[in-house]
Order: sequence, then structure tokens, then C-alpha cells
Amino acid sequence: MKYFFIILLLLSNDIFADYSEHPDAKEVIATLVQDHGFEKSYVINVLESAKKQEKILKSMSSPAEFTWTWDRYKKLFIEDKRIINGKKFIKENASLFDQVEKEFGVPREIIASILGVETRYGKIKGSYRVLDSLTTLGFDFPRRSKFFKSELIEFFILTRENNLDINSIQGSYAGAMGYGQFISSSYRAYAIDYDGDGYADLFNSVPDAVASIANYLKKHGWKRDGVIVKSVQLNKVNKNYKLPSNSNKFIPLKYTEGDEESYIIQEGDSLSSIAMENNLELHNLMSINNIKDKNFIKAGQIIMLSKPKDLYFIGDDNFIAITKYNRSHFYAKAVYDLSLEFK
Repeated sequence: MKYFFIILLLLSNDIFADYSEHPDAKEVIATLVQDHGFEKSYVINVLESAKKQEKILKSMSSPAEFTWTWDRYKKLFIEDKRIINGKKFIKENASLFDQVEKEFGVPREIIASILGVETRYGKIKGSYRVLDSLTTLGFDFPRRSKFFKSELIEFFILTRENNLDINSIQGSYAGAMGYGQFISSSYRAYAIDYDGDGYADLFNSVPDAVASIANYLKKHGWKRDGVIVKSVQLNKVNKNYKLPSNSNKFIPLKYTEGDEESYIIQEGDSLSSIAMENNLELHNLMSINNIKDKNFIKAGQIIMLSKPKDLYFIGDDNFIAITKYNRSHFYAKAVYDLSLEFK
């Protein structure tokens, strides 16, 4: 029985680690005590209670934004249920969006889209203890440890400022929280008390969450009625792009859409019949396969019915503002595409 218990402990994904004894913890403790007036015993007790989670390290090593194809990533977010619930969310909060749009200049469709992508409009806000996320990544994820140690310090300050229980707050595996998944430093810098209750509550208040996202985007360069994405042809991407008069910069973007599908030619097939059966234009089928003569085919030959298609865009200032929320171009394009479904 004793050995069975030991095996269970070893197989557990949640590994207890006394982060107060970690070599890098000294700097964090010193900063919190000396620069921010925390009691040393409190900081140590909190770090002692943190749990290292291997699942977090695994997730951080292969985020969808940088490991999935665009087609797979897009299908995750541009789907019927998310679209229907987004339209419902906008309708239910129409007067709030009227006010926020007027004040910040950020369209309701963009704000709702971010909420839809991040938490399905507040329904899924994360199941990891933020303390565990930030300690695990701050002390055991060397590639970004500096950033997450800084966020851990911000988290201590945030919970004190807002009288929150540091041990119970839940969020994403990266330590993001609430409706809009703000990290601690962003919460402190951009969260707004929009419902007037004296507290910027991104966990429970829809007005605070909606206005805080708008405030974040505005502070990061969002321009009222500005361009987000503009479709362009391949041969125009590397030529001079004429920016709108109020624009500062742009990003050339490439996304690949569509699946690859093939067909083995059978006896008696013709390109015309294959095209008709697959709802294709004959000239497109010939172009995909680089076929010059429609009669020059043979049984057993493999032809492509479809190929992934490269699409090219220009991301303008407002697109760049979305990338400040999440630096992935996939994320920003998914937010934009989902927002179009709400119009």
C-alpha cells in the first residue's frame, strides 16, 4: 500500500515545490519586501503554497497560435456556437456597447470577438490557480522567466490593491484572468471601473470587462474608424503600400487556407467529367495540376482537386493594436474574422 501511494505521487501532474527556496526567489522576495512593503513572512508563505504544474510547462511549449496551421486555428474560433453566442452577447449589452463605442472608438464587434476568443464571453475563464501558473513559469520556464517573475510581482500587488485572495484566483495556464484574460500588469494598468461600484472587476462585471478591453486597445494605438485588415494581391505585398493619412505603420500578412484533396483517374474519366462531379471549373482544375491539354490524361494518374491557397493582407494600425493584446498574427486575424460574423 505504501509503494502504491508513492507511485501515485510520482505520477501526479501537480508537483509540490517550495518556491520560496528557489534560487531566483530571493530577488522576487526582496523586491516585494523592499520596494512594495510586503511582509517577508507573507511572501514566503505564499510561495511555499504554490504548486509546480507540469501541464503548464507543456502548454507553454506548444501554444496553438504558433504550432497550428491557420486553417485549424481559424476553425477553432469561427464556428456556429461562438458566432450565435456572440450576437446574443452584443444584443443583451447593446446600451453598454453604445456608450463604450462612443467613448473609446472601438467597435462592439471587435470587443465581443476578443471576449469570444478568450473566454467564450466569460463562460470559460481558466481553471489554473494564477499563483501556480506564475510561479511555475517564473521559476521553471527559463525562456520567459524574467517576464513571468515580473508578472508574479504584479500579481502580489494586484491582489493587495483589490483585496483579493492570492491563493484562490483562477485563470489561464499563462496567468491571465477574467472575462478578457488580462495578465496582472495589464489589469493594474488598463482595467476600468465602468459600472461605478468602486472596483475594476474583470472577473464578474461585464461593463468593467468590455470597457477595459476598449481602453487597452485605445491605449495601444486603436484609431476610431481606422483600417484593420486590407486584402492585397501577392505582387503588391512588397511594393509601396499607400498608408491612410492617419496611419503610422503596417504589417504584411500571409495566411494559408483550404485542404489538399486528390483523385486517382479511372478508366473512362475525362477532366470535364471530373470537374463537373466535384463542382470545379475545368480551367481551374487544369491550372491546379498544370495541365495544358485536357485530353492528355491517363488512368491511374493522380490529380489535385484542391490545394491550400495563400491569401495576402495588410495589417494596419488597428490590427497592430490587437497584436498588443496577443502578439500572434493568427490571433489578431481570428478576432477580425469573428468580428465580421457579428455585422
